[in-house]
Amino acid sequence: MADPFVWLNLGAALALFALGLYALVAREGLLRVLLGLEIMGKGATLSLLSAGHALGDLGRAQAMVIVVIAIETVVVAIALALLVRVERVAGRLDVRGIRRLTG
Repeated sequence: MADPFVWLNLGAALALFALGLYALVAREGLLRVLLGLEIMGKGATLSLLSAGHALGDLGRAQAMVIVVIAIETVVVAIALALLVRVERVAGRLDVRGIRRLTG
């Protein structure tokens, strides 16, 4: 059985993931959607580290987290570039502004 530290971290990871999912689904602002994605990613990385600690394979878990952080950085850079484009074309940063982007 895992120690309470692992269960506490998994609970925090689940809470972060749920908070990010709420921000992703319930909001119309694109910046809030992006922040929701980032919060979900942090919950996933925390769960990876907790699982690595529980299984005694922390080195592999840390390597996977570094890869996840690198991927998140690329996703955020591309998403921020798209947000700038949406704001320039539509004049606002919400989900309805994406519909104005054409061709």
